[in-house]
Amino acid sequence: MSQTVTLTAPPGYGRVVPFDKNRHAGLGLKPARDYRWCRELNAVLLSAAEFGRAALDYPIGYLRDPRGELAPAAILGLQARQNLFVDGQGRWHPQAYIPAALRRYPFCLAEVAPGDGQAPQQMVCVQEDQLEASGRPLLDAKGEPTAEWQPIQKLLEAMEGTRAATRALTQRLENLNLLVPFDALALPREGPQLRLQGLFRVDEAKLNKLPGRELRALAAKGELRAVYAHLLSLENFARLLDMAQQSRGSDGN
Repeated sequence: MSQTVTLTAPPGYGRVVPFDKNRHAGLGLKPARDYRWCRELNAVLLSAAEFGRAALDYPIGYLRDPRGELAPAAILGLQARQNLFVDGQGRWHPQAYIPAALRRYPFCLAEVAPGDGQAPQQMVCVQEDQLEASGRPLLDAKGEPTAEWQPIQKLLEAMEGTRAATRALTQRLENLNLLVPFDALALPREGPQLRLQGLFRVDEAKLNKLPGRELRALAAKGELRAVYAHLLSLENFARLLDMAQQSRGSDGN
């Protein structure tokens, strides 16, 4: 039986390989781990289940994912390769929510196509240089999962479990013609204006004109709450501008 394995590392990752019970038995995560690896990410994909919490800290916009499909993302900076939530020591901004797609690092999931018409399956992969023999083992000497692996597995399973619901919400918004392109324009007190392009948002005027049955359907599925969280989150672009100006000021000192 032939298999096609797509090992496309998420943005910010290094090279990933399948997480193997023989190859990685006895290895654990490096103890000194921080968020330097994503300092140049200005956006990270979100699940719909994260909207409520993420909306408190980030603007949530829709962008094209690596497959070319629209997907929701937390916006982390106002220009390319800018993450305003990671400092020079690799620490995430205090009290800010850390999206699941970042917390899962150095692990991710890759699709395995069995090649016989069956649906693709998921394979756990890891950025191998983040494992070492001195860490607390994720797999014991026989390749069996340890207690250290359980929270990682739980996070990966939770992310996979919300993927279908997130795509369903996005597809429904597209079908209702609610997602429209927009540019996030910031006007600093000093320096050039900042413009993020390639983003999409829900058109609130169109949303308000939806027939009652469509609104009730969104509400019944719990999706209307996510839509309003997204709309409210757009106010956070002002917060990003404040953070960018503070960063600019500290760099100048």
